Amino acid sequence: MIATAPAILAGAVAGLGLTVAIAGATRSRPDLTDLLRRTDARRLEHAGPGARAAQTSVLERLGGRLLGQLGEGVIRLPRRDLELLGRTPARHVGEKLGFALLGLLFPALLPAVVALGGGRLGLTVPALASIGLAALAWLVPDANVREEAAVARQEFRAATASYLELVCLERAADAGPSEALHKAAAIGEGWVFTRLRDALRRAELAGLPPWQGLRQLADELGVPELAAPADIIAVAGEEGASVYTTLQAQASGLRGALMTEAQAQANIASEKMIIPVTALVMLMAVYIGYPAIARIMAA
Repeated sequence: MIATAPAILAGAVAGLGLTVAIAGATRSRPDLTDLLRRTDARRLEHAGPGARAAQTSVLERLGGRLLGQLGEGVIRLPRRDLELLGRTPARHVGEKLGFALLGLLFPALLPAVVALGGGRLGLTVPALASIGLAALAWLVPDANVREEAAVARQEFRAATASYLELVCLERAADAGPSEALHKAAAIGEGWVFTRLRDALRRAELAGLPPWQGLRQLADELGVPELAAPADIIAVAGEEGASVYTTLQAQASGLRGALMTEAQAQANIASEKMIIPVTALVMLMAVYIGYPAIARIMAA
């Protein structure tokens, strides 16, 4: 039965090679939505540097090939989360392929381990375990991306509140709407302000107003807190209205919402600690009290 593991491994590798060969020989129809998104010249992401799309790893190249063959209509990708984290779809699909391959090959070692222990394991159980584990492992990168994006989105919201206050100060210093947006973005540091500066720069290169760049960035990243001040600044830029009070109220409201969410998360974390602390206290009580009770009962 030890030979079963190499047989499963050889069959998996042969099946994977056959699938790749068939996919490379056949020309599948591209996804229409993905094709239109790539060819839309009005999107600001096409005005950015092309170095971001460079593929360096083997898994990323395989992910790019699979994504090009099937399209995003078949492989559902968390596009906003990937944009927020700065990861390419090809890299994400490559990670999914890597996890799925590990899940597919890991159960092939079970027959060898069982045989070393003196037992026997048929081919059906490792094959079913390989398929099930590969399907579960395919979903692991999606869960990781959602978790990381939630943390990054929270950080982006906090930085947006600071950005709004900086824009308020620039407007109070009699700066124009466009000038206030650019100066406020140039002051801040960190990856959030870098994304803001890139969005403003791409909007300028595309011949669009800066608030349009902020609107599209908010839509791409799924951060609606950035779209609201962009609309407010648009009113100031297009109609010449005074928006200092509105921006200040928006920044205060956003900071209040962030503080409320932080307090709620702290309360949840405190509630989660009740059970471990209670169990620890009970264990210590038993550990300290049991010898005394045992001596009393023995007397």
